[in-house]
Formats: sequence, structure tokens, C-alpha cells
Amino acid sequence: MKKALSYDWKTRLLATNKLLLSLFLLCTSTLLLAQQQVVTGTIVDDLGDPLIGVTIAVKGTGTGSYSDIDGNFSVEAPENSTLVITYIGFVTQEIQVTNTTRHLNIVLSDDTHTLSEVVVVGYGSLEKKQVTSSISSIKGDNLPVGVGGATVATALLGKVSGLVIDGTDSPNATNKFQLRGPASINSSAEPLVVIDGMPGGDLRSLVQEDILSIDVLKDASAGAIYGTRAAAGVILVTTKSGQATDGKVRMTYSGEVSVKQAFGKPAMMSAKEFLEHDLGTNYGSDVDWWDEALANHTTSQKHNISLQAGSKNAQLYASFTYQTNKGIVKFEDRTDYAGRMNAKFKLFDGWLDIDARADYRQAFRNKSTLDMEKTFRNNPTRAVYDLESETGYNIWTGDNNQQNTIADAAHYTDDGLDKWFRPDVSFKLNILPIPGLSYQQTIAYELRQWEGHTYRGKNHTDEISAGRTGTASIEFSKTENLNTEGYFTYVKEVGDHYFNAVAGYSYFEENGESFSMKNRNFTSDLVGYWDIGAGTAQLGTGSSDAEMKSKKNITERLMAYFGRLNYSYKDRYMATATIRHEGSSKFAKGNQWGTFWALSGGWRISEENFMKEISWISELKLRVEYGVTGNNGFDAKYAATMYGKDVYWIMPDGTWAYTYGKSENINPDLKWEEKTEWNFGLDYSFLNNRLYGKVDIYRRKVNDLIYSVAVPNPPYTKTSMHQNIGNMENKGWEFEIGADIVRTKDWSYSTSINMSHNESKLTYLDGNQSYIGKGSFPSPGSYGNPIRIYEGNTIGSFFLYKYAGLDEDGKFLVYNANDEIIPIEEAHNVNDKRQVGNYNPKVILGWTQNLRYKNFDLGITCVSWLKFDVYNTFDMFLGLPNTPDPGFNMLKNAYKKNGHIYSNRDAIDYFLEDGSFFKIQNINLGYTQDLKKYNKYIESARLYMTINNVAKFTKYSGSNPEQSIVGLEGGIDYFNKVYPQARTYTFGVQLNF
Repeated sequence: MKKALSYDWKTRLLATNKLLLSLFLLCTSTLLLAQQQVVTGTIVDDLGDPLIGVTIAVKGTGTGSYSDIDGNFSVEAPENSTLVITYIGFVTQEIQVTNTTRHLNIVLSDDTHTLSEVVVVGYGSLEKKQVTSSISSIKGDNLPVGVGGATVATALLGKVSGLVIDGTDSPNATNKFQLRGPASINSSAEPLVVIDGMPGGDLRSLVQEDILSIDVLKDASAGAIYGTRAAAGVILVTTKSGQATDGKVRMTYSGEVSVKQAFGKPAMMSAKEFLEHDLGTNYGSDVDWWDEALANHTTSQKHNISLQAGSKNAQLYASFTYQTNKGIVKFEDRTDYAGRMNAKFKLFDGWLDIDARADYRQAFRNKSTLDMEKTFRNNPTRAVYDLESETGYNIWTGDNNQQNTIADAAHYTDDGLDKWFRPDVSFKLNILPIPGLSYQQTIAYELRQWEGHTYRGKNHTDEISAGRTGTASIEFSKTENLNTEGYFTYVKEVGDHYFNAVAGYSYFEENGESFSMKNRNFTSDLVGYWDIGAGTAQLGTGSSDAEMKSKKNITERLMAYFGRLNYSYKDRYMATATIRHEGSSKFAKGNQWGTFWALSGGWRISEENFMKEISWISELKLRVEYGVTGNNGFDAKYAATMYGKDVYWIMPDGTWAYTYGKSENINPDLKWEEKTEWNFGLDYSFLNNRLYGKVDIYRRKVNDLIYSVAVPNPPYTKTSMHQNIGNMENKGWEFEIGADIVRTKDWSYSTSINMSHNESKLTYLDGNQSYIGKGSFPSPGSYGNPIRIYEGNTIGSFFLYKYAGLDEDGKFLVYNANDEIIPIEEAHNVNDKRQVGNYNPKVILGWTQNLRYKNFDLGITCVSWLKFDVYNTFDMFLGLPNTPDPGFNMLKNAYKKNGHIYSNRDAIDYFLEDGSFFKIQNINLGYTQDLKKYNKYIESARLYMTINNVAKFTKYSGSNPEQSIVGLEGGIDYFNKVYPQARTYTFGVQLNF
């Protein structure tokens, strides 16, 4: 019985344990199922169309999923977790998972034009709806890729209303920028570039793939917080920083191959035509010198790798770029290496944020010395090459300035190395006991170095003619910029009232130095400039001197105290006040400090109750702005007592010595240029943000213009001195409109147009300065300045004789000062010239279109300048049959279009033409494939092809109507400065890992 009872007890205990275990497992499974549940859903846009490839991530974990072609998804997520829904171009959503969450219907809103979009302003950022100034913003992802340039300037063309960019298609070209017309006549007239908070930056130092956004501050109220350097506007560039990737490292690789094609060749006479018109000696060949000057191989490449990784408290972004850029002209290219490291850290439970950035870029420039003007004008019967020659080239001397420029370029090395190094660190102390209060301290340093070398070999025409055996030179320059800033920021919301206040200081210092040396007569061309001491020229003995020079730049300092207050009531009524008190070392005592300020206000009319019933108006905001800025953008040497060498004398003992004395005139009364500007703007958005844009009307006055004027010598050391001599006025308008016309699952099409108009006048000129002369015509001949600016006249006008027809002998007739028609030979009186035409376009237009069909995308950028004039020096110097230069080639037009003219060339508006054009700037076609379902490493791949400088439609007969209009002289199509235009074809791939 006991054994039976014992057996029964054990059996029951075992059965009970099994039951408890089963119940435990059941409860655990139920609990696990409750905690780790499957959430499904569908994601659509605000039109109800499914979105493919949307990321659904469980916040704080590595778990996630993606929506399929129908917008459906499935993800495992524990109870009380948060789903983060992200998709490029749409507002990110966060959704809490509860124990009842099973299926979600999610609608994502387009964030391209939302009012919560952040706009970078000076020393901070604001939501788009809070901005009360004229600011244009471009996301880095919206810049066209593969445009074939070495800088971002090409990608910016046509993207910002009122912004003009000039430059040639040379890989070593320097671009100039102008915003809303000229800002000065002699001082700095280009916008201030601020890169990650460091003012005085250079866009050439940037890699396009690193750019997060570009914000252009156009009016004085937006730029006043930058004071003296904001007279011509401000371009703020923000580079990418790391993202929270849940510990994963994300990598993006992009690679491009580009090929260039030259176009815009001047229509010169063939060898047959050249001989038919008896223009020179027949040397027996038939050569197209323009084509011979073009490079045979123009294939370039670019590779960029970027890495991102991070968590909530630490993010890292790193990139490396390698690029080669072949010129369209022989012996020209450029090679770039660039690296960047951006890091963000949060420490001490949110008390301290640290942003550290460092970037480096170097560009090796091999500049061609090919003189295209002398090249394409060469006798077409003369051969370029001579296989029996030691050099392989046909080299000749002493022939009326003609020379084999291709051979000379082959025997002339002109290269150099540009370097930029810019580290900076920012410490932000978040004073947590006072929410919204923080202090930020930034220290930034920039080092810019240039090392240049030239060597002209013994077989160069100049060396042969001068009896020398090679000339070498080396130059080195270094510029160091230091910028440190500290400022408090306080953001506070009290009911319907919003306050954002900034107050701090800024200190900037620039130092520079340079040296150069030159020597001549080397034993071997193989040594070149690397053993410059091997040259046998002696220092300071005559025309074949060796030279050594060195220079230390004057230290330039700027010290400023600034403040800004943004106020908003119910996000309906907004006001901004800015002040900056700044001192510059460039002015004499008593004039060193200036105060610059701005006031602006905004009224969001669409937020008023009486607008609530108008459903088609999404946003309507009126802006009014007024600001004052300064300008000290001239060389610091004009405010410092400087001594320099004057005359080189031989001493009694036979040695040579320089005399020294004051080398510059100092004007103790020189004061700041001061710019005041009104701006009236309207921001609008209709039909649920499907139609959007803005309008701006502005009027700018620049007082106390700084200009170098003639002074007597003696008593002054030099014959010119900087003075405040006059006032200038700019006025104009800007109009932008964009539309998301189609937005479905398979199709989307958006377009945007920006237009601008600017007119500038010199409203006052000091009595000692009757006019300002600008520009010049090439030689031979003396024609005076083609541009002469008088008080009251519109800037951009040409100063020329007015064409009145031809006499019976085919010679020019012109109008004199009394409107009488006279032969041009009798009109050589400056009073007979008049203001005619204008090189500033009436309207500058940029047009961007973006089309997507499923995985394909197409982007097109167009640019147009309307109603402006270009002076055609090609026709003036190379197209008149009565004025051939002996031995030089001429245009075919000389005996066709202009065959009835037998007059001498002169400064006459006969050569002024309408330059209006419409240009397809670039076309980009791409295909993107989601690869996540096929492998676990590559998330997506994009293949694309870009054509840049596609086509230009114009009636202008010269080489290119798109001449520089930056500054006070432009609009002249110089035949002696021509550079081939290049159409670039780029094939690229982007892989996201």
C-alpha cells in the first residue's frame, strides 16, 4: 500500500508539474506575443497613392521593414515601442505601438514646401513660416549632379533669382558672383560666403556631395547681422552631419565619367578663302588652327565615398573625393583630392553639444598657356607640326607677332597647387534649468595656400627671340583666417507669443604672406623650376634680371557685437530686429566703427479668421524689410603707413641699392560705404501647397562709395588715393513660382520658374570726379573706354558713337553731339559719343523641371537672359574687309555680312547686338533600383546620365552672348579672350550601402 501511495503521489506530482509547466509556457508565449506583436499597415501619400520603399523602423532598435509596391508593410514591434516612418521628400512620422495596434493606415505629407522646413539664417535657424526677410534656400539633394564642373558654381546656375554667376568652361576658371546688381564700384561686390558658420569661405573649396543646404540672404535685413561684409548679400552653406543609424555604418559611393565636346568655333576663313582674298603668304598647308588647339582626350572622372554612423548622442559623417578634370584646350587639366570629417556629440545628459568639423581640399592646376586668339588667327596655310624638327613642331620667329602658339604652349609649363584646410569646433552649453537658453562658442581656422610654378623652355618663341635658354619662376602665398564667435540664444514660448533672441560677439582676423623668385638661362629644360638657382641670370642687372620678392600682408581685423530678436504672435504676426556694432582695422581712427541694423516684419494673412473659408489658399505672408549694412572690401594697405622700395641706384662702389619711402597714400577721412535697402515681399502657397512661390521688390542705396581717384604727385606719394566719391542706387524685382503638377504612384511632375530684374544708377558723383571709365578695346587702335558712367546714368550703358549708316564709299556715318550725321573720321570728339544700349538683361530667368515615372527620373534646368546688348569685337576687329592685319586670318563675315563696308574699325554701336538667349543648361536622366530584397548589403543603386551646356538659342552672331555682367564693366565679347565652350556628357552611378 505504501509503495502504491508513493507511486500515486509521484505520479500526481509529475502530472501537476507538467500542467504548471504547460501553463507557464502558455502564459509566457501569450506575454511574448503581447510584447512582440506583428504590426501591418499601408502607407500612402496625401493623394492616396501607395508609397514604395518607405522605411518603417522600431525606434532604438535595429528592427525595421520597408513598404512594398502597394505601400503595404509588416514589422514586429513590442508593445509601447515607437515606429518611425521616414521617406525622402515627406514629413517623418512617429507612431506609438499599443497592445491593440494591429493594422495602421498611414498618410505621409509632402515636406518639400511645408512651413516647418528649417531655413538657416545668421547665427541660427528659423522655421520657414517665421522668416521675415528675403531668403532663397536650396537643398543639396536638389542640385543637379554630374554637371561636370570642379565647383558647385555650375550646379547653382539658374537656381536662385537675382544671382548671377560668370566664368568660362576651363577646369581652372574662377567664378564671380553678383546678387541683385553691383554692390559697389571699387570695393567688394561679391556675396559673403559663410561655410558652417565660418565667414570668408570659398565655394571652390567645397565638394557638392557634402552640401546639405545653401541659403542665400538677399536683402540688407537678412544680412545685417553680418555687418560690413554683407553689402552684396550672404551665401550660407551647411555641410552634412551624421545621422542616428542605430550603430550601423551607412556608406554611399558615387562615380562619374565625363567627356567634353567643344562648340562655338569662330567661322574663320579656310586656307582656300584666305588665299583667294590675298591675306598672306601661302605656306602650302591647310590647317584649322582652332581644331588643332583642342585637346584630343577630354575624359574626366570623379569618385566620392561618404560614411555615416551614429546614435542618439553621437553622429559622424566622413567623405573622400578624388576627381580629374580635363580641359577642352590642350595642356590643361586639374586634379582634386578632398576629405571631410564632421562629428556631433551630446554630453552630460544634454548639457553640452560639441560639433567638430575638418575639411581639406587640394587642387593641382595645370593651366594651358595657349593663346586662343593668336591661335585661331594664324595663317591657315602654315603647318602646326614639322616631323623633321627637333621638337616635332613647326616653330618660326619674327613674323608680325604670329607664332606657333600650340608649340609654345607645349614648351611652357604653368601649374600650381591650391590648398584649403578648414577645421572648426563649436561648443554649445544648454542651460537646462532655464529651458531654451544656450550659449555657443565657435573657433574656426582656415588656411589657404597657393604654390605656383612656370617654366618657359628654350624652344619657346619668346626665348628664341630674346636669345635666352629658358625662364623659370616660383611663387608661394599663404592666407590664414581666424574666426571666433560666442553668442547666447534664448527661445521661449509664452502662450501665443514666441521669442527667439541672439546676442554675442564676433572676431575675425586675416593674415597673409607671399614670396616669389625668377631666373633665366638654364642648361637643360629637364631641370625646369625645380633647380631655379641653376639659372645664370644675375639679380637686378637689366631686362634679363633674375628676381626675388617677398611680402607680408597687413593684418586685417574685424571686431563686432551683435544681437537679434525674433518675435511671433500666434504664428500670425512676426517681427525681427537686428543690430551689429563693428570695427574695422582698414579705416583711420575716428572712422573705424560703424553700426548696422535692420527691422523686418511679417503678416501671415492666411492665418486670419477671415481667410479660413478660402480653402485653396495654404499660405499667404506679407513681408516688409529695411536694413543697413557696410562695406570695407578693399585692400587694407590703404589705411596703413607702408614703406617700399622705389628706384634702383648704382652706388659709388659699384653695388646696387634701392631707395625706400612711403608706398601708399593714406586718407584719414575715408569712411565706410553704407548700404540701405527696402524690400517688400509676398510668400504664397495655394492648393494644399501644390502651387507656391514668392515675389520681392527692392530698392537699395549705397552711400559714400569708395573709389580710387587721381591726386597730385607731389604732395602725395602716389598719383591715386581712395576717397568717398558718390552714391549709387539699385532697384528691381524677383518673382518665383513653382508647382507640383502631377503627383501619383507612378508619375510626378514639378516645375519652378524664377525671374529677376535689376537696374542700377550712379545717383551722385563728387565734383572732382566727373565720370568713371570702365573697360577697354583690344589693340591696335585707341578707342577710349567703351563704358563711361556719369552721374544720373544707368549702369551698363555703352559709351560709343551712334551708327547713322554708310556713305557712298562704304564708310561709317555717325551722329554727332547735335544729332547731325557726319563721317566717323570727323567724330573723334568725346562729346560726339553717347550712352547707347545696356549689357544688363531686362529679365534673367531660371526654369527647373523634374519628371518621374516609376523608377525613372528626369531633371532639366534652363537659363535665359532677355533684352540686353553685347558688343561684338569679333566683327569689329576680324570682320571688316578694309582692316586686315597682315598675315592674320579673318572671319568669313568680312566678305559676306560686312563685305560692303570699307571703313576702319572704331567704337561704334554698329557692332552692338541683341544678346537675348535661351539655354538648356543641363539635362539629367536617372534610374533608381531598390536592391534590399535581393541582397543584404546594397540598399539601392542609381544610374544616371547628365548633359551640361546642352544648347543655346540666340540670334547673336558673335562667339557667345553670355558674357560677364558682374560689376561695372561687362557685355563685351572679346575676341582676344575667347575660350571654347564645352558641352559635357557625364555617366554616373550611385550605390547606397
